[in-house]
Amino acid sequence: MNREREFFYDEVREGFYIPGIMKRAWGANLTILSEIDRICKKYEIPYYAAGGTLLGAVRDGQFIPWDDDIDILMLRKDFNHFVEIVEKELPKDMQFFSMSENKGHYGFISGVCKNRIGFEAELLRNYEEFPYFSTVDIFILDDFPEDPQEEEDWKQLILMLGKILQTIQNKKDDKQIMKLLDQAEAVLNFHFDRTGNLEHQLYLLVDTVFQSFNNGGGDKIGCAFYHFFNSHMLFHKSSYEKSIRVPFCNIQIPIPEGYDAVLREEYGDYHRIVKGGGHDYPGYKESEDKIKETFRDKWNFDYYFKEEDLLRPKIENFRDIVIHMAEALAVSQKELFEEYERGEIQACLQRLSKAQEDAIAFGDAIEQKKGEGSESVSVLEKYCEALYQAYMALRELLPMEDLSILSATVHKELKQKLKKPGYYLKKLRSALEKDFKRQVVFLPHSAKHFESLRPLVDALLQAGDTECKIIPIPYYDRYGDGSLKEMHYEGEDFPKEYEITDYRNYNFEVELPDCIVINSPYDQFNQVWTVEPTFYCQEMKKYTNKLVYIPWFVTDEINPKDKEDGNAFYNMKYYVEVPGIFHSDLSIVQSEGMKKTYLAKIEEFAGKDVAKKMEKKIAGAGSCLLGEKEGQGIQNVVDCFRSFLLKA
Repeated sequence: MNREREFFYDEVREGFYIPGIMKRAWGANLTILSEIDRICKKYEIPYYAAGGTLLGAVRDGQFIPWDDDIDILMLRKDFNHFVEIVEKELPKDMQFFSMSENKGHYGFISGVCKNRIGFEAELLRNYEEFPYFSTVDIFILDDFPEDPQEEEDWKQLILMLGKILQTIQNKKDDKQIMKLLDQAEAVLNFHFDRTGNLEHQLYLLVDTVFQSFNNGGGDKIGCAFYHFFNSHMLFHKSSYEKSIRVPFCNIQIPIPEGYDAVLREEYGDYHRIVKGGGHDYPGYKESEDKIKETFRDKWNFDYYFKEEDLLRPKIENFRDIVIHMAEALAVSQKELFEEYERGEIQACLQRLSKAQEDAIAFGDAIEQKKGEGSESVSVLEKYCEALYQAYMALRELLPMEDLSILSATVHKELKQKLKKPGYYLKKLRSALEKDFKRQVVFLPHSAKHFESLRPLVDALLQAGDTECKIIPIPYYDRYGDGSLKEMHYEGEDFPKEYEITDYRNYNFEVELPDCIVINSPYDQFNQVWTVEPTFYCQEMKKYTNKLVYIPWFVTDEINPKDKEDGNAFYNMKYYVEVPGIFHSDLSIVQSEGMKKTYLAKIEEFAGKDVAKKMEKKIAGAGSCLLGEKEGQGIQNVVDCFRSFLLKA
């Protein structure tokens, strides 16, 4: 089953962040479903998408963003047929499980699963590079009694058995358990093997009782254990008389023809978006923990925060040097006047001579960098001429031992000559700002994700005081063990109205840009893909004083204390517990509310002290993807970015 590689990349859908590894979990589930579908077609066994899978198929033709597996269901008679033939049909790396077939399985849900975990190449290729367990759950529909009294008696019997089962599971007093077993035996005319596995016997007995009215019940069917132990979901048999096939991802899956009634019974207004989950999310977490423990030497997907990640080297680029040089000349000019007021003519002459030497060297360095004809070199030439004129005027005073005898007119003329170099120094700062604009390098990997940066680039280009370099960087897909697959470069796919710089022609070590902007924070800690390691944020911070992270995505607002946001808050680990957040000097996130949520996730990950330190490194200014929505739009991002860029 071939799926487009884009299927497996992280995405945000319906405001919910879906990590790439979840996409691989979906892919593995689809692989298992394709085998179930093949078997069911071969033996003409009806089955139907159920639960969240049915909801996703009807509403979107794909997985619900916050769902993590595939659920199907079968009528009991069809399930029994499936049980008879499934084991001989499954490939060797899949396994069927149910209560009747597996004594170690406790539960009323059956399923087909990928039965091994690990980084074996063939296994990874077979299951979309997903290294963990993966299961398609199979629910069973039984008939319910038509007579209300029969249903009540049936319910009480099941609840009695459930109470015994719960007592055994809670390891209560053995005498109490034996008493309850005696009561059940009297009612059911059944004998428990008290030397055997009582828990398994009870599960099988309850499952048998569930089937009491099959082929003789009323018009209602349902998953009996859900009905009695969780909710009251019952369906009309007519809803499942026929199936229709609908698109789901890149396959067709069967759903009940009466899907509308089924979904309304289970979800009510099923078109209303509710970001909930029926079990612990994500479903692969337990096997992820197991694989970490088992394959420690091969597990390299978790980022561990270190205090030194918050430190950064101090970088001085050519622009910094010329600005500092201009500032040094201005300071020297001020000291020149102070020496003149003290009558230290010899010191003034030495200072003027030194300033001229520095200015000439300064101009040569600028010409070497920018070529001939720059405005700043022209200003420096005039500055040197003014220095020379001042030098010659002061030199005539050397034979004099007492400058107080000079007339006021002569002092005034001398001061004017001494001021002239200062006049050009003021013009020099302006000329340098024009000749050496702040250089901002943008490092998007994807033409699609460039949209999160594009409005900022446009604003900087329009302002005209910043040099923008757009440098698309290569990225790689990864195998399930983390090794690199094929490389992708999308430089040719970027909008043609922008000048694109080839990453192979830009020397970071020489250029040392004033700011580098990234929108991929993961470095090597995304299991599905990675940018070229040369461009990891830890490397990029070696070449600039200002590394800025701007996310390529926008999610719905997330409240860590809201149960409905639980899965979304969990998934923040995939984009907050990553190097880009900690190595960057500034991260611009979509709102002040989300800044607080980021900090809550950081505190959970690295502790309260680290979260406190990160407060100044995260700005909730907005996102270019929001437009001007709720006042958190493009202008906010531009203002925040420019303020940070201009800050010393």
